[in-house]
Amino acid sequence: MARNSPYPELEALQARISDLSHLKQNVLMTYAILGGLDNSVERTAAELAELIGVPAPHFSRARRELEAAGYLECTHTMGQVKFFRLGEAATARPVVVPLLNRPTG
Repeated sequence: MARNSPYPELEALQARISDLSHLKQNVLMTYAILGGLDNSVERTAAELAELIGVPAPHFSRARRELEAAGYLECTHTMGQVKFFRLGEAATARPVVVPLLNRPTG
């Protein structure tokens, strides 16, 4: 019997990232839950690391690697803090309009 998931996008994301390390999967799923497939997550790496229970340096390294691989994209910066959303490799949707960093004030 086929089952209809209430969260098909999250299940599709989970299938796309299943070959990644557990830490990277957790980072991506955290961004997916907090920001959905389209929205930026405006929390610091330290806050997100604490949320998923890993040391901040491990979280930051995983996030840098995910950004380099296209799973995350930087939406903007505030001072030295970067904020991210899911990238094209995670959503499997082409970016129609690439984001530009907003000027910091």
